[in-house]
Amino acid sequence: MQDDYLEKIKEIITTLHEGDVRQLEVIFSKDDRVIVEAPAGFGKTTTMVSRIAYLYASGNIPNPKKILALTFSVNAALKIKRDIASKLPGLLNRENNPMSLSDKMTVTNYHGFCKGVLGKYGYLLSNLLRKDINLFFAVGEEDIIKRPEVSGLVTKDELLLMNSINESIKKSQMPSEEDVSNYNSLIIRKLMPHDYITHNAVILMTLELLKKHDKIRNFYSNYYPLIIIDEFQDTNCIAWNLIEQIINDNTKLLFLGDPLQRIYGFIGALPSLMDDAAKQYSMKKVALSKNYRFRDNMQMLLLDANIRMNAQLGFHVTDYEYANVPAYWGQSQEDESEQVTLKVKNILAQDPGSKVALLIRARNESVSVLEQSLQKASLEYFYGMFTDEDTEYVKFHEHCQSVLIKSLGKSRYVNSRSLKRFSKKAEETYVAKDERTAESLNKLLDALVEKVTLDYGDLQAEEKYDYLLDIFENRQLKQAMEYVDSPVILSTVHGAKGLEWDYVFIIDLEIWGMPGYFICKDCENRFDNTSTAKCVFPDVSYSDFKEKLLDELSVFYVATTRARKQVYVSASRRRANGKAGKYSCFASLPGVKLVDARSMGEQ
Repeated sequence: MQDDYLEKIKEIITTLHEGDVRQLEVIFSKDDRVIVEAPAGFGKTTTMVSRIAYLYASGNIPNPKKILALTFSVNAALKIKRDIASKLPGLLNRENNPMSLSDKMTVTNYHGFCKGVLGKYGYLLSNLLRKDINLFFAVGEEDIIKRPEVSGLVTKDELLLMNSINESIKKSQMPSEEDVSNYNSLIIRKLMPHDYITHNAVILMTLELLKKHDKIRNFYSNYYPLIIIDEFQDTNCIAWNLIEQIINDNTKLLFLGDPLQRIYGFIGALPSLMDDAAKQYSMKKVALSKNYRFRDNMQMLLLDANIRMNAQLGFHVTDYEYANVPAYWGQSQEDESEQVTLKVKNILAQDPGSKVALLIRARNESVSVLEQSLQKASLEYFYGMFTDEDTEYVKFHEHCQSVLIKSLGKSRYVNSRSLKRFSKKAEETYVAKDERTAESLNKLLDALVEKVTLDYGDLQAEEKYDYLLDIFENRQLKQAMEYVDSPVILSTVHGAKGLEWDYVFIIDLEIWGMPGYFICKDCENRFDNTSTAKCVFPDVSYSDFKEKLLDELSVFYVATTRARKQVYVSASRRRANGKAGKYSCFASLPGVKLVDARSMGEQ
C-alpha cells in the first residue's frame, strides 16, 4: 500500500514539473544533502515544495520531528510558508489542512529562529531573557551613536568593541568565541536592562547558548532532521556558524540559492559559500536549467543565459548567440528620461493593469530629471529611492517598531482594527525631516497593513505581530513596494531585490554608474573615446579586478531578473551632472547587444 501511495505521489510530482530532468533530479534524489543553483524563474520554490512532499511521503521525515526552513528575509519566509501551506497537501494527495503546517515545519528567517531558541532557553545566559525578547527594542551598532538615549548607556571603549564586531561580520570574518562572549555580556549588562538589544546580539547570543549547552544543541539537531535554506548565497558568517551548530551527521540538507544574485557582500554575505558548503558537507550539486519565466521570450532567455555564462566563465565567452536588448539612447539626461517616460506611458496603455519598475543603481542627479519627466506626463509613480542606511528610512522603522511594541507587544493580538489603529498612530506621531521620504514610507506602511489585513487573514494573530516586528527590526519595509498601488515604481536595484514587476527599465546603464565608480576608476578603458556610444569591455585577465567586476555583474543580473515580461535599458550622451556619458561596458558584455528600441518597434 505504501509503495502504491509513493508511486502516486511521484506521478503527481512528475506531471507538475513537466518532466524537467534537473528539477526531478533534486526532488527524487537519494542523496541526503543537495545544494541547488536556482536562478530566478527556474522553478526553485516549486522544486523545494515537491522535495519536501516526496521526503514526507517516503517516510524520510518521521513524526514528531520537523523541517526547519530558513531564508534571508521575513518577507521571503512568509512567501515560502504560504506556498508550502497551499501546495503541500495537494502533492501529498490529502485534504488541505493549513493548520497542520506548524506541526510539520518551522518556516522563518534567522532572527526568527534565534528568537524562538532564546525564548525557551535564553534565561541560561541572563534572567533578563525570561522576558519576551520581542519586547526589546532592536537597534544596529551603527545607529547607536545617533541615538543619545542608547549611546549614553555605553562607554566609548564599549561602543568601539560593538562596532568592531559589527565590522568583522560585514567583512565576513567570524568573531572569536571570546569576543562573542564579551559582546553578549556587554549587551546584557548595559543595553538590555533598558529594553534594548542589537540585531547581531539575537544571533550571537543564540550561538553562545548552543556552544555552551550540548543538550540544547543536540535537541535542535535531532528535532530538525532536515534543514532547508533558501537564498543561501545571502548568508553571512554568524548565520552560517549558527547553522553549523545544529547540523549533525544525520541531518539532511537542502540549500537553494544563486551565486550570481549575491549582492549583499557589502554587509557580510559570504563569498563562495555555495561551493564551500557543498565541499564541507559532501553535498550533491544540481543546477536548474530551464527558465520558465521567459519561456515565450527568446531574447530574454538568451540575455539570462549569456549573463550567467559570463559569470561562470569569468567573462571569457566566445561561443554565444547575441541577446537583443531594447535600449533608449538620449542626447541628454532630459532626452533619455522623456524617451523612457513615453515608453512607460505606452506600456500602461497597451497592457492595462501592468506594473513598471524604473531601477537605478543609486540615488543621484538623474533621479530628479526622471521624476520631472514623469510628472510632466502626469504619470503616477511611487518614490522608493532610499537605502537601508538613509537616516529617515532607519528612523521610521525604529519609530514603527516602538509604536508596535508599546501598542500590541504585550498581547501580540493583531486584527484589522488594531492594525489600523497602529498605523494611524505611527503616522500621526512620526516627526519627519524629509517630508518626501516620509510620505513614501507612510504609503509603504499603509500598503503593508492592507496586505496583512486582506491577504494574510489565514495567519494567526501572533504570526501577524511577529511578521510586522521582523519587518521593522530588519528595515525591510521596502519589500512592501510590491503591494503599492502605483503603476510605476522608482527604486534602487538593491531595494528591488526579491521583488518583481511586469516590465523593468535599467536607467543610466552608463560609465561610472553600473558598474560603479570603484570599477570604472581602475579600468584601462575609462578614457577611451574611440566609441561614442559604448565603453569597451575591459581586460579581465587579472583576478582582483575580475572579482570586483563579477560583483557588479551580480547587480546588473538582479536588475534584469526583476522583470516578468521584458527589460529595457537607457543611457545618455550628456549626464545630469553635465559630464559626458556613454553606455557602460555591460552594454558590450559578450552575448549582449543593445538595439535601438524604436528600430525594434518599441515606441
